[in-house]
Amino acid sequence: MSIFSERRKRVLAEAKGKQVLAATGPNLFYLTDFFGGGIGVVRPDKTILVTGPLECDRAGEVGREVEVVKVKKRADYEKAVSGFLEKGKVVVDRDLEFAKVKRFRKKPQVFLEARRIKDAEEVERIKRASKGMDAIFESLPGVIRPGKTEWDVGAEIMKLATLNEMTPSSSDVSLSPAIVGAGSDGALPHCELSDRKVKAGDFVVVDIFFRYRGYHSDCTRTFAVGTVSSEMKKAYGAVKEAQEEALAAIHEGGVCGDVNEAAVAVLRKRRLARYLNHSIGHGVGIDIHELPAITKGSRVKLMANDVVTDEPGVYFKGRFGVRIEDTVAVAKKPVVLTRYTKDLQTVG
Repeated sequence: MSIFSERRKRVLAEAKGKQVLAATGPNLFYLTDFFGGGIGVVRPDKTILVTGPLECDRAGEVGREVEVVKVKKRADYEKAVSGFLEKGKVVVDRDLEFAKVKRFRKKPQVFLEARRIKDAEEVERIKRASKGMDAIFESLPGVIRPGKTEWDVGAEIMKLATLNEMTPSSSDVSLSPAIVGAGSDGALPHCELSDRKVKAGDFVVVDIFFRYRGYHSDCTRTFAVGTVSSEMKKAYGAVKEAQEEALAAIHEGGVCGDVNEAAVAVLRKRRLARYLNHSIGHGVGIDIHELPAITKGSRVKLMANDVVTDEPGVYFKGRFGVRIEDTVAVAKKPVVLTRYTKDLQTVG
């Protein structure tokens, strides 16, 4: 059985006997390897993709196990899609103009649950994305210098990503293609790129999240520009220890809330827990944020081939921030996919 037939099987199983329509780029991509516009009718043997003249040729070239049906105008979608549906209820992943009657139910969770556990092809693409991220970080000590702006650093990151055959994320939490937080901007976990200049004595938080052939890796490192204060070094050490403790709790059968607590407990011991303002991790895949959520109180258990982040941080408003993040594949023991050093790197 091919990986795409397995994916259709997973989606249909999550729909519990209902018919399924996929109409978002990520879900169409999951089912067909085609990322674009259209509506996919999911069947056990193939996905029937109804799309317009703009996309039909490309869908036919890159789509896997897909039958492409071309319609000329938007008004034709309803008739074309309905012709492939049987009687009964239909699950859809987003609002559609014609899906306003009771037989259609919007349930994006069907796809999120199906996409959670990564198959071998997905894991390989995430591994390749992670290698590209490592290559970017290897170059950054020569890029981050006093006088450089966050935009300057971001531009070099984009160039390096392109040279490593990676494409920008569809992140829903940042307009910027990468997060570069110099000085006090580092205290904003999702800060946007700005004209702020890197200065001696700064921490610079760099969070990058690019795709390779549709699949993300997500990694953050914090760099010291010249000599930084003992307080900053202690904060960095605490975050590094918290990240290591969380990593030790990431394994098949581990509980997401326990992973979160493993990191928070270290920060609590160091009297820094109040400076953490987010959960410790999340799933990674076609979207930058997927299931499972590694958050306080979650009793969800990690499963083999979950791919998650481990990213504690502390943020001192108006002063500086520290975050260390890796992308990790879940197995009996954690497999860290992003391998750039977590020892504090001094640049500039």
